[in-house]
Amino acid sequence: MKTTTKSTTIKRSIIITIAMLCMFASRLIPPPAGLTADAVQIFGILIGSVLLWMTISIDWPSFLTMLAIGLMPIFGFSTMFKDSFGNSTFAFLIFTFMLTYPLSQTDFVRRCTIAFITNPIALKGPWWFMSLLFTAVTLMGCFISPSVLFVAFLPFLEDIYRVLKLEKGSKVAEIMILGVAFCTSISSGMTPIGHVWPTLAIGFYKSTTGLEINQFQYMAMAVPTGIICIAIMMLVFRFIFKPNDVSFIDPKEALNLKGSLPKADRREIITLLAMGITIFLWVAPSLLQNIFPAFFTLVNGWTTAMPPLIGCLILSIATVDGKQIMNFKDATSKGVLWSSPIMCAAALVLGSCLTNGEVGLVDWLSGTLGSFTVTLSVTALVAFFVAWTLIQTNFASNIVTTTVVCSIAIPLLYSMPADSVSVAAMASIIGMAAAFAFMTPPGMTSVNGVAAASGWTNAKNMFIWGGILVFLSFFVMTFFSYPIGSLIMG
Repeated sequence: MKTTTKSTTIKRSIIITIAMLCMFASRLIPPPAGLTADAVQIFGILIGSVLLWMTISIDWPSFLTMLAIGLMPIFGFSTMFKDSFGNSTFAFLIFTFMLTYPLSQTDFVRRCTIAFITNPIALKGPWWFMSLLFTAVTLMGCFISPSVLFVAFLPFLEDIYRVLKLEKGSKVAEIMILGVAFCTSISSGMTPIGHVWPTLAIGFYKSTTGLEINQFQYMAMAVPTGIICIAIMMLVFRFIFKPNDVSFIDPKEALNLKGSLPKADRREIITLLAMGITIFLWVAPSLLQNIFPAFFTLVNGWTTAMPPLIGCLILSIATVDGKQIMNFKDATSKGVLWSSPIMCAAALVLGSCLTNGEVGLVDWLSGTLGSFTVTLSVTALVAFFVAWTLIQTNFASNIVTTTVVCSIAIPLLYSMPADSVSVAAMASIIGMAAAFAFMTPPGMTSVNGVAAASGWTNAKNMFIWGGILVFLSFFVMTFFSYPIGSLIMG
């Protein structure tokens, strides 16, 4: 035991030493032709940061990234803090995590699911039942953290198994837990609401180009993509997996769940109202841009962080039985996954530095790789970055994957001739593809790891069926998502 601990400590020390040398000593390396010493150090900071994020942690290494950037004379700490913690994307994540926490404390997850699986369409047959079950999970997953949703949903799924008289080893039961896990992950890429990877990709794009991808633009591309991928998942389950016991379940047994919950109380109604107002302020301005341009200009100028701030204020002011619906201490300590926004802050300032004009990396990429990228078709470039994202996200953190791929893809694509490729669409697809991490437990530990250990499925089957869905999703993103995204975002 002591030997193992000692070897782990030595390995950790070696990794940290290498990362710090990359971050702080890379400036001493003579820069290649066309690059500055600042560019070499920024690239070293990127390598050191990614090494630590992938092997050690995503929290304190993010502080080290910020320190290294702040010490560079070309940036300084004022610029570093402004581009990291002062970035509206950082505030957006904090407020959306706080906003969704009170919702997770209500019976909304069970209530929503029961409403879907007990309606007349769901009762028409087993496949209809499962389709509506997955629809409920997807709907909730669009604005609830995947970790929170899956952990909250799994006990309820056990109740569904109980009323349907399903036991461990059942193939149809395995389809249900696989489908719930896959839909939880996919839906976390369908909207940036409470989800780090789409938010991070959008933030990277803004820090690189100075332009915005609004909530409506992102969802107009990502929501249809998610729906198509989930439909493909159902077809794979029905015609390739083909569970031999699917005909044994009677969806009408789910009606027994209807009496298990009380009616929605005032706390739940006000929480949903606050969430609805927030979503309206995110989406409505783009829909009403041509009808009420003044409204669009006003709300769009608030940044995406303002609507969830309003939602948090509503829940903090509103009381039920003399108690605030949102307790600030609970919301910030239990609702905010602090390591995620902290890493997001570090990644955003790193992205801003990588594309800074004075550093010269974008110009260098344009000159060095320009002739190579010109020979590739847009489809080939899109396919390359989609494949890279899908493969890496299944074996590493979603956030690290988004950071690594965006830090390479966005500056490279931005350095290409104007209008040759839609950088906004590509950034959005990377943010969405990072959510498709359902092949292995490391891909999304709080979802895949829990599902694989539940006894209703295992890591091997998750890898097989998740791998099939990832493979088919690659074609959807390459040949559907990018054309749609480039049309919407330009």
